[in-house]
Amino acid sequence: MIDSLTVINLKAEASVRPSNGEVFVLKTCQRTLILGFGQLPFYHLEDQNDIRDMFNGDQAYIFLLETICGLKSEVLAEYEVVGQFKEAYQNYANLPFRNTKTLTLLEKLFQDSKKIRTDHLTEIGQLTYAGIARKLVHSRANEGDVLVVGSGNLSVDLIKLLKKKHRVFLTARNLTRASELCIEHSLEMIPWLSYDIYRKFDSVVNTIGSKEILFNEDFFREWSGQQSISQNSSRANASDSKLFIDLGSPSVIKTHLSESAGVHRLEDIFRQSAKMNIEKMEKIKCAKDSIVRLCENRRKSFSMSHPFGWEELQLA
Repeated sequence: MIDSLTVINLKAEASVRPSNGEVFVLKTCQRTLILGFGQLPFYHLEDQNDIRDMFNGDQAYIFLLETICGLKSEVLAEYEVVGQFKEAYQNYANLPFRNTKTLTLLEKLFQDSKKIRTDHLTEIGQLTYAGIARKLVHSRANEGDVLVVGSGNLSVDLIKLLKKKHRVFLTARNLTRASELCIEHSLEMIPWLSYDIYRKFDSVVNTIGSKEILFNEDFFREWSGQQSISQNSSRANASDSKLFIDLGSPSVIKTHLSESAGVHRLEDIFRQSAKMNIEKMEKIKCAKDSIVRLCENRRKSFSMSHPFGWEELQLA
């Protein structure tokens, strides 16, 4: 089956002729893919100039597996592409002339991609501010309350990542937007500039960038010495677990405290990113090597299951 596989990688904006199931089509913001067997994918091209790459056989399966694992994405190892593949699969499964061999191949692709992610790409995440902030928060404590300051896109990313393991509180200048986020994500809102409450949190992540100083030396002096608001904290020295991450640009904090005291600025985040990127690339190399081995095993298993040629299978 894999020997006859053909994949055409097109520009994202490329047009594709309608298919009733002869080929599988995936459209994302980064690419359009046509998957089929033999020459069928070429019959659905609108413009040959839209072609970026073409793959056959093993290389086609490897390309698909790398793509669904996020290794062909702008943000390496991202997870959104998995959902896009699954949605396209469901759409394809509902077509009147869907090909059962294509469905089988896609199902095996999902199985193999899950294995690659589990074995090599677990917790790689995205090298975004939010992902690095989550890693820092988790390195301090597996549990505990986190205060997120701000209600923009970065704040939303943080909330989604942190609420899986932490009770997240939100404070923001835009009360309407903050209220919406609290309802959507089941958060508790802290009144804006309620510093007496802010100081009680072990972990604070600021997403606001402004020339205005929101957190001054007085705030940090009291914050670093106060006990946590969290009911989960039982450590004798609460200051050892304190963490303040400033993701704003320009910075809204002014303090002499540094990383050693739990205060991380953007330049510290950049250093974390560089370190994580090295680790990430090593894991991605292992993932790519494993993908090649999986493809070889998958091709052999398909050959044993379907000893006849693809053209004969199509006529069956």
